[in-house]
Amino acid sequence: MTPPDAALDIGIFTDDFYPESGGVSRSIQLQVEQLHRAGHRVTLFAPRVKFTPPVGSAWEGLPYWRMPGTPSFLCSLQARPGLAARIAADRHLDVVHSQNERGSIFLAALVARELGAPHVHTFHSNYAGTHQTTPLASGLNSVTYLDWSGHWLRRVAGRPGDVPAGAPPLEPGEPRLAGRDWRSVARLASAVDAFTSPAGFVVDAAITASAGELAGRGHVVSSGVADAFVRAERKRPRGEVVRFLSCGRLGPEKRVDVILDAFERLGRDDIELHIVGTGSAERSLRQQASRIEHGTVRFLGHFDDADAIAQEIADADVFVLASHRFDTQGMVLAEAAATGTPILYCDDRLSVGVSPANALLTGPEPEALSAGMAELADAPDRLLAMSAASRALGRQLTAEAMREAYVSVYRQAIAARSAAATTV
Repeated sequence: MTPPDAALDIGIFTDDFYPESGGVSRSIQLQVEQLHRAGHRVTLFAPRVKFTPPVGSAWEGLPYWRMPGTPSFLCSLQARPGLAARIAADRHLDVVHSQNERGSIFLAALVARELGAPHVHTFHSNYAGTHQTTPLASGLNSVTYLDWSGHWLRRVAGRPGDVPAGAPPLEPGEPRLAGRDWRSVARLASAVDAFTSPAGFVVDAAITASAGELAGRGHVVSSGVADAFVRAERKRPRGEVVRFLSCGRLGPEKRVDVILDAFERLGRDDIELHIVGTGSAERSLRQQASRIEHGTVRFLGHFDDADAIAQEIADADVFVLASHRFDTQGMVLAEAAATGTPILYCDDRLSVGVSPANALLTGPEPEALSAGMAELADAPDRLLAMSAASRALGRQLTAEAMREAYVSVYRQAIAARSAAATTV
């Protein structure tokens, strides 16, 4: 058994382009940096495509499956037994940690089985929340890949049978397929030694959908904030023009179209909206913005540099997030808080980086968001107070806390695996 204070050998597996795919990759990047800084030995396994190796830690760019031109969430590591056997032979790992529900979770399971090491997995996605914006694609995923992946993972991990069926939680108006999604998530979680999510509702839903069998295996680990966001200081002078900012993937699930609708409803020339990010909805969003007659909308594209993103957020008067019942943590909220930027959002399940002092919660409808924009735009003193509250809250969301939470999960999984081995 690994001594309780020993440095750990950790293998982290991801299917995403590293480190530029978005919030998940930024979270993994921060995790790798922090574990290395604390003296743990980390090896990152990621697709060879668009891969920038981490500084200081070991790494390996692996073969992958991906149709040319498709986004990172359609990229998947090749989960081949021979590849897993070679990784296990080359590297001693105390624990393996997968971060996506595509090839990486299967490859990590194969490697963990070869090594006899525990397998930890993090759920960053809320599948049940995708039905409202992409019903056809999400419905197809529910009855195909997501449905069979948990059954197959249990086979790969050497866990026969199935988990008990609990009553999956459903939001009002959610389709029955959302309940099926939670059952699939529970099945995936049942095939690993421990699982985490930055959102408590994901952990709770998986436990409920397993009829309580997964109680004790699930852990809430909030993503920390990179130093770039803590260092950022506002450079743009406060003035007559109030700047709202949206930052994230331009996909339907992020509901940037709702932000544009809310912005247009204001009908004011003393406001502007900056939009950072790219994605499948960008063309339609630009067309929508071109029809807005009052105020200014600027699309700034994708930022590779964390300092540049942090500065853009710090220079905004209000950070706006319109995703609803989709995000797990909404990492950008914590990053906005760390820069000292007030927040406007509409999903009451998001709790990291927001409080009544630094954020205004509205309903998800365009008119509700628009009313929130107007309320904040006309309250400069309130914005100053919210900015100070954001800064204070954001500095509590440290990367070190995230690291120690993960290390605690790793050590618990290692101890449980060791105790189980001695009773066999």
